[in-house]
Amino acid sequence: MQDHAATQFRLAIEDASGFLSTCDGGDPGSVMAPSVWLLGIEPGWSFADQQADAAADPEATEQLETYAIERQLTWAFNRNAFKLLAPIEGHPARDYRDFAMRKQPFALGSKGYLKGNLFPVPFNSVAAWDEHASRTTGFGTKEEYKSWVRAVRFPILKAWIERCRPRLVIGSGITHLDDFQEIVGAGEPAKEFQFAVNGHTKRVLINTSGTVPIAIIPHLSGGSHSLNSYESIERTAAIIRSEI
Repeated sequence: MQDHAATQFRLAIEDASGFLSTCDGGDPGSVMAPSVWLLGIEPGWSFADQQADAAADPEATEQLETYAIERQLTWAFNRNAFKLLAPIEGHPARDYRDFAMRKQPFALGSKGYLKGNLFPVPFNSVAAWDEHASRTTGFGTKEEYKSWVRAVRFPILKAWIERCRPRLVIGSGITHLDDFQEIVGAGEPAKEFQFAVNGHTKRVLINTSGTVPIAIIPHLSGGSHSLNSYESIERTAAIIRSEI
């Protein structure tokens, strides 16, 4: 028999009306006021987050619930996201803190930006899977879980994109290129750009053949081929601005 937690999880993911509750935060926008959507592969769950959760820290809990900029700035992924969004919007990447405080990307009640993920369960690595994950989702392996999410969540994600028409979707994680192109309904291959920073090749793929334009970029935290420097981030932003 399926665990109660697994049943509740599946019902939540299958509920198209509750899609936003499965995102990190922000504003999905509308046709009249389109947003920029930033989508990762799956939510991170750092050791610091686990400690705060275990300690039931009221301040940390409130910051997570409101997705406060102060809390976001403690995460490498979000800092690099701000560094990327700033030059996309015409500001220097090094001014990312000022940009974040002024624009409040992804924070509760803010406008213009939405942050979410292809796969909704948080892990501290994309390879992670454990007994807790199996029990709370009802899947024995991560591949089974991902296959189910692709079948159930991706059509919902695609429908929300068609409804809200974001002016740009940014997909962080080139290993999931096909998944990112699927959710925007891309009908043609992406246009690829490559450049090197400190001897490490960076790839950026742009596809404008779908419902909305999408830029698929290297991951925003960790790894020599990720966007881990001001130069790599600003060159990526310049490509996006020139193509979209």
